[in-house]
Amino acid sequence: MKHFLLDIEGTTAPISFVHEVLFPFAQERLDEFLAGFVWSEAQLEPVRSEFEKDKLANDPDFVSYLGKDPVFSETILPAYFRYLILRDRKFGPLKEIQGKIWKSGYESGAIKSIIFPDVTPFLKKAKEKGIACHVYSSGSVEAQILIYKYSNVGDLTEYFQSYFDTAVGGKRESISYRNIVHALGADAGEIVFFTDIAEEGIAAKSAGMEVFILDRPGNLPQIQHEFRVLKELGSIWV
Repeated sequence: MKHFLLDIEGTTAPISFVHEVLFPFAQERLDEFLAGFVWSEAQLEPVRSEFEKDKLANDPDFVSYLGKDPVFSETILPAYFRYLILRDRKFGPLKEIQGKIWKSGYESGAIKSIIFPDVTPFLKKAKEKGIACHVYSSGSVEAQILIYKYSNVGDLTEYFQSYFDTAVGGKRESISYRNIVHALGADAGEIVFFTDIAEEGIAAKSAGMEVFILDRPGNLPQIQHEFRVLKELGSIWV
């Protein structure tokens, strides 16, 4: 083992923190933030493309949020992003906007992330053993750093060497993990992935990584799998 790759939600932080604190905080401030945000055409294009695909899908919730036959424009973005949040869409531009809103909340002291108590001792022990720790989450890299910088147990960013978001690919796709292997310049067998989602574990294993599944309070039931299940990260040392 030379590298630990850690998921966040349901692995190092409770699912409840993300869904009950972070998501509502960003949603409540979406209109105000977007009113002052200047979009470039390059930033708008993927949003427009996603919007047009959703428009053709005939989802009743899309119509409920945006009306019948809506026309894409910057003024419709708050409603569209709320629709994407409802769908828990892992969409880069949305994650980027959420991250910027959260940044202001963290820096003002309005938000402090919750990290499971076993995480800090685990990270310290990994560092002592010369094991490099990295993060892979669907949230933007900026949002990942904020979670670990402004946490209830202090600033943990010193323990992480790199961060990966869905720019490397979806978390249930094998190619994403192969991209991470390449980025780390490591052999896949030297990397251990910790997650709460079995399908992510299957994708990571297919790329050659070792996998552990976290069973934290509030985590969702998982499909049948062959991975070792941990209640706490430190159990790996036992």
